[in-house]
Amino acid sequence: MRERNFIFLLLIFFLLNLVFRVDVSIATQGYLPRNAEIDHIPKNILFGSFAGGRSHVKPMLDVAAILIERGHNVILLTSGNYTPASEYPTVKQITLGPPMNLREIKGIRELIDKDFDFSRVSTIHEIAINTYKDIFEKYKKAVKEYNIDLLVCSAAMNDPCLDVGHALKKPVVGFISFLNALEPKSYKSDPIFRCNISMENESFLERFRCTVIQPLRMVNYIYPFITGLNDIRKQIDVEPVFLSVRRLTQTSLILVDTFFGFELPQPLSPNIQEIGPVMSEEYPPLSPELSDFINAHKRVLYVAFGTRFFTSVENNSKLLQSFVEVINKNIIDGVVWALVQTLKDDFNPTLNLSDGSQIQTSSILSNEHPHIHIASFAPQFAVLNHTNTKLFLSHGGASSSHESLYTGTPMLILPFGGDQLGNAEKLKSAGIALSLNKMKLDVNDIVNKMDILLKDENVKKNSKRMEILAKINSKRKFRAADLIEYILYSSNTNEINEEFLKEWIPAGTRMGFIRGNNYDVYGALLSIILGIVGGILWVTFKLIRFIVNRIPSSAVQKPKRE
Repeated sequence: MRERNFIFLLLIFFLLNLVFRVDVSIATQGYLPRNAEIDHIPKNILFGSFAGGRSHVKPMLDVAAILIERGHNVILLTSGNYTPASEYPTVKQITLGPPMNLREIKGIRELIDKDFDFSRVSTIHEIAINTYKDIFEKYKKAVKEYNIDLLVCSAAMNDPCLDVGHALKKPVVGFISFLNALEPKSYKSDPIFRCNISMENESFLERFRCTVIQPLRMVNYIYPFITGLNDIRKQIDVEPVFLSVRRLTQTSLILVDTFFGFELPQPLSPNIQEIGPVMSEEYPPLSPELSDFINAHKRVLYVAFGTRFFTSVENNSKLLQSFVEVINKNIIDGVVWALVQTLKDDFNPTLNLSDGSQIQTSSILSNEHPHIHIASFAPQFAVLNHTNTKLFLSHGGASSSHESLYTGTPMLILPFGGDQLGNAEKLKSAGIALSLNKMKLDVNDIVNKMDILLKDENVKKNSKRMEILAKINSKRKFRAADLIEYILYSSNTNEINEEFLKEWIPAGTRMGFIRGNNYDVYGALLSIILGIVGGILWVTFKLIRFIVNRIPSSAVQKPKRE
């Protein structure tokens, strides 16, 4: 009996085990193919940037590198001889002409040397108009010669790229590093208007000035440029447009190299995607000389103003004096200054220190000072990523800001103009930076702000928080490549029309301002309400008159005295 029960139990155990194994087998086989490749053929993609420069081109090419790995062919059109052969060996570059040298352009030099004002941007507009035809033809030729399937255009000063895509009915993806020009919001503004980035705590008069007066002034200044550009468009049979970027927001995808935490929060249309900060997988290492210098100093200040910007002789001298002062006060113990666009003649020959002593500038610039290292170029990310680099003095460009955030390095910002002004305010609002005024640069102010940034515990906490945000969001460049591929394989590139990307473009952009905001509906509703109220008042008035008329006149007269 016992043996029979034992055999019965074994049989039940065997059956349960078999069922369990079948369930596990079914569970393990029923998976989603997450890593499945899209079945497609390679496409030809053109990346274009008129402004050029490493900070503008490199984020685009970091996305291009992903597309190249997926088998696509990439052509780069940009000004200058930006040759990415060492980092992107499979990218072919076609030059759009010599690079812009800001030092040689009088109008732009004034924008840098003087207080920034959008009324001084006429020189930039003249450059855009004078070069439009030539650049347009180069883009058009490249699109036809290389059978381009899609264009990725840097949206800054790049109307020809955007217009060629529109004229040839090719899909266009915009690439930009700031949001204000794309989807302006009533609660946000920009320092280019002499306004704060946020209108949240501003008075009515300030909000009225920044929302109405300053934008109207901007339109007044740029209107001649727009009409001039449209006159050229008509000559070459290109459809006129008020702003090429605005047309792009209504017809295609725009990738924005920014991220929440850095950018002030706002809702975005589905076709405007934040994909920043775009960071490279690899960066150039430190040179042996630079590595030895940073390793020998525990609190290093890194100074760089990008590949384009520079400041006045007076400001350069004040900056250099402040570096000597902070070293003497033991606030920092080492300085690395990358003089990319700053020349050695851009300094006063002698610095007068606060203790009454003097020091010759030439000795510092010749690297005779033991704690200041001057270089013509430095691998920025490698410097910022070093544990001994504690502070970054920057112009506040998008790429520099992103690299500083990614490495958790606090910033002291000296903005010269453009989006740098807004970036300075955003970084200050995030609690990881302080800013300087190029028109009121003061050595004591520089020294004090460096001291605050290095000692404030809140700055350290905020830097760590922003570092985490930057690292999390840096993965979104792969999403950018995915979205570009979606456009490549979901559209017929020979028939780009109003139905193109209809699933992304909000209906309001096609309905117009009045219908898109239901102002006609609200107007009709208001008319109905006013009609009803008016009708009630009319009926009430008529009723009162009727009642008054029905009362006998004797009843309303006073009785006579006897």
